[in-house]
Amino acid sequence: MTALFADGVLRGAAAGLLALLAYLFARDWRRTLTARLGALLSIAGIAYLVLPTLSPDQDQAWWRVPIQLMSLSAPGLFWLLAISWFDDEYALRRRDVGVVLTSVALGGIANYAYLVWNVRLLPIGALWRVSAVALIVAGIAVSLRGRGGDLIEARRRVRLTLSLAIGVVILWIVLAELPLNGWPPPLGWRIVNAASLLLLAATLAIGALGWRDPALLAPSAKASHTEPPRSEADDSVLLARLQAEMTRERLYRRDGLTITTVAARLGVPEYRLRRAINQGLGERNFNAYLNGFRLSEVREALADPAQRETPILTIALDAGFGSLAPFGWPRNVPPANIGRPGSSLADRICKFDRLIVKHARRQA
Repeated sequence: MTALFADGVLRGAAAGLLALLAYLFARDWRRTLTARLGALLSIAGIAYLVLPTLSPDQDQAWWRVPIQLMSLSAPGLFWLLAISWFDDEYALRRRDVGVVLTSVALGGIANYAYLVWNVRLLPIGALWRVSAVALIVAGIAVSLRGRGGDLIEARRRVRLTLSLAIGVVILWIVLAELPLNGWPPPLGWRIVNAASLLLLAATLAIGALGWRDPALLAPSAKASHTEPPRSEADDSVLLARLQAEMTRERLYRRDGLTITTVAARLGVPEYRLRRAINQGLGERNFNAYLNGFRLSEVREALADPAQRETPILTIALDAGFGSLAPFGWPRNVPPANIGRPGSSLADRICKFDRLIVKHARRQA
């Protein structure tokens, strides 16, 4: 078996697995942003697999352009996929799309300047590499951040798979291209590259078997904190105890409260408490669950005439938020100028709600 044949076999196998992943994600295309981004990232991987197989006389073919640009979008799509998958409040923003498109444009200019005119635009190429690495590292950070508060066990595993498998392999591929001198790359490099992508695709394909849970890609309906707990029979007592700790003891006010400490307080395994909150209350993130109680207390305090002169900062700290910094509080505006004592009830609640939305997106 020749090296060229081996490269083709590896790339074909990897492309087939990525096509399967694209199909699995695309089944939920209309339902979730995560599914759309997952499908697009899989297609970007296929595009990257195809590029090294093209002959030099096809470098200037018009149909090569979309394949090239699609492959260049992989780091940005990985970053967006990580955010959308693990931040339940995330909505695609123009700014985020602009960041990804800028990275793709830098890569396209750097690559086609060399392929068409044989000119190396080193500054633009360097910016492209830096942007690609930054997007990948940011995606890995998003995948790992907040794993402790994630209430969906399957998604907790996906966080590790996404960060260690996809992120690390894509990062390695980007860095491995740095010493390349010219295109197409040497056959030995192509075989190692194809083998790495096949390993990645196989890992993701195996992991996809555990991604069939509908709750993994889309939020389930939440139960109100005032409603009686809904769960399996063996978790109903646990949820009742948890509800009592939150509503009577106001456990959510404690600094640095984690699901680990709550499980220890209730004397149950952590995995069981995660399951109970997720399946019984429809919650997907522990911090968001706590914030629901904190928000209820803050709104009650804002509506209390006796606390009309109490600053929002004090109310928020008493409820367990810790500070107003995570809410995106304007640095050049002192707290006294936003929701200041004596402001109307509607004005204070409206301004606090705008802050809590920003906070929830960062904590989910």
